[in-house]
Amino acid sequence: MKSQELKMELARLLKTQKCLVVLDDISSTSEWDLVQGYLDNAGRIIITTREKNIAEHCSRDDRNMYSLEGLKDNDALDLFTKKVLKDNTEQICFHPAMMEQAKIILKKCGGLPLAISTIGGFLATKPKTAVEWRMMNDRISAELEINPELRTIKTVLMRSYDGLPYYLKSAFLYLSIFQEDQVIMLNRLVRRWIAEGYSRDIHGITAEQLGRRYFEELLDRSMILPGEDVNDYNGKINSCQLHDIIREICISKAREENLVFKLEDGCCLSSTQGPIRHLVIGSNWKRDGDALPGVLDLYHVRSMTVFGDWRPFFISENMRFLRVLDLEDTLGLRDHHLDCVGKLHHLKYLSLRGCLNIYRLPNSVGNLRHLQTLDVRGTHIFELPRTITNLGMLQNLRIDSCCLWMTTVPVLLRPQVVAGGLNRRDVLNLFRYELYDNKLRGAKVPRGIGQLKALHKLDGARVEGNATVKELRELTELRKLGVVGISSKNNMEFWSAIAGHYHLRSLSMRGNSLVDELDGCLGEGLSPPSWLESLKLYGKLVRVKDWIPQLQNLCKLVLDCSCLEQHDAIQALGVLPNLAVLRLKKYSFVGKQLHFQNSACPSLVVLELLSLSNLESVLFEEDAMPRLELLQVSTCRSLKKISGLSVLTSLKEIRLGYLAQFMKPEMLSQLGERQKHVVVKNV
Repeated sequence: MKSQELKMELARLLKTQKCLVVLDDISSTSEWDLVQGYLDNAGRIIITTREKNIAEHCSRDDRNMYSLEGLKDNDALDLFTKKVLKDNTEQICFHPAMMEQAKIILKKCGGLPLAISTIGGFLATKPKTAVEWRMMNDRISAELEINPELRTIKTVLMRSYDGLPYYLKSAFLYLSIFQEDQVIMLNRLVRRWIAEGYSRDIHGITAEQLGRRYFEELLDRSMILPGEDVNDYNGKINSCQLHDIIREICISKAREENLVFKLEDGCCLSSTQGPIRHLVIGSNWKRDGDALPGVLDLYHVRSMTVFGDWRPFFISENMRFLRVLDLEDTLGLRDHHLDCVGKLHHLKYLSLRGCLNIYRLPNSVGNLRHLQTLDVRGTHIFELPRTITNLGMLQNLRIDSCCLWMTTVPVLLRPQVVAGGLNRRDVLNLFRYELYDNKLRGAKVPRGIGQLKALHKLDGARVEGNATVKELRELTELRKLGVVGISSKNNMEFWSAIAGHYHLRSLSMRGNSLVDELDGCLGEGLSPPSWLESLKLYGKLVRVKDWIPQLQNLCKLVLDCSCLEQHDAIQALGVLPNLAVLRLKKYSFVGKQLHFQNSACPSLVVLELLSLSNLESVLFEEDAMPRLELLQVSTCRSLKKISGLSVLTSLKEIRLGYLAQFMKPEMLSQLGERQKHVVVKNV
């Protein structure tokens, strides 16, 4: 029957009979548009699709959309057991060793009924032993390739990969770089994509915005699983993971295209390997020696990622076109190992995050004229070299703003010195760190920081002297700024310097001490940029009510050591129309009563009260916080009562720290019938 005849027959049938129409696995919006006009008389229509945007296109209302989740653990085990036993009602008790292997198999299946049924049916024909099931786990990647009984899984899932647009295929295969079960942070992934050229500035969209769009599209197509890290006030997913079986397919396809090469335990090095684009050194690869550059063709390597222990021969002179060097959480990396980094002139992304034995960057880092991202959070770097001002293309400079802890062990008796592995310069850097004033936070930025005009994000920068503060005026492309060292002496210069930063959306600032005022100059013609969306202030505030009402776009506010005493300061926070997250941390409010008045905080979703040592009571008036979903109270040692919970009509969860758990019965009583819909957790 021809297409037109089929349409006419369908239209005739629906006019004469009331039908349930099921359209399975719609792969494009055009498929739906082709048949939609002929289904007007259908009684009910059910559509299945793998992509969220297609579901949104077909559905008239979001309430008609249902996202199918994977099977839960117990249901997955039931299905697996039925398939292994061929639906035999005679049950057997699996040996603990078999059950352990079964759980590993089910974890790889990730709740996918197709995978569970297929693998379970395959194992039904095999000996039911832990050894046999362990072999299945060890070779599942190969089995998906060669076993006709399991090839169905790959065939079905490959349809999802084949349906990706060309620009997403490379971005997806790039995920095979990361380890099994690893939580992949969005920012790390997007900045690596940018460095590799997968995401670029195009038609008024920045490379970062485009990368985030790719990330969301992969989520919508169910190619990646959303992580638990969710933005507090906009609900955006900040991390992801790969489904185990999809990861196997991802690795297989990346290997097939010679895109990613992994050095892991048991891998065989061969001079016939051919060009390598992305080199990954796994956590279980323990080989020593200098065979790596001698055997593999490293000339075409564009990225190197290390997940285990550092070896000095990992960086080769042949890697002259390296763009990404990701050493996050690498063990055993020392200052002198970075001397060769300055020769990687094409490097765009350098991460030393979590490398605890790094105290100072080499001056040669100034040779990396193409560098876009430098991430040294989680290191002990306390001062940046002057040569960093040469990095004219640098967009992201991420430093820790947390405190640098001073050790009481003399430098020459430190275990890492005694055990060896440090050269003379490493010892000197460690010695300088020991003598450093560790009460200060962040890393000192050098004079000339204003030359980095391409900076979008600058975190943990400690500014000393008015001259350095004034240079912030030149960084007009900043989207996010975190500074340390603001005091009563330089706060006016600081606020004046950032007043014209029209792109700035996130600001974090720390004072030198509790007595330094962060806002003493505000309110008289000078205020924070009104387009700020996130503001974190760590230090004393004295004029909040004079400038806070001007921040009409503010969505997130974190106050720490602010020493607010007057209730009118809290009232001023309550009138912010878009404030969704409010975190009042230690000494931010030093009064005894926290009173949220009628209609206060109309958009607030999250409220946290942490370490407010003087606080005795909290009261919510009628119509206060109509959208509040999460209330978190912890370490408020004088707090005796929280009243008015019944007015919080959107409340979904309450988290109580140890010192607040005695209030739980009273809080549940206030909620009345609504306590069935509110989760109360002890944290």
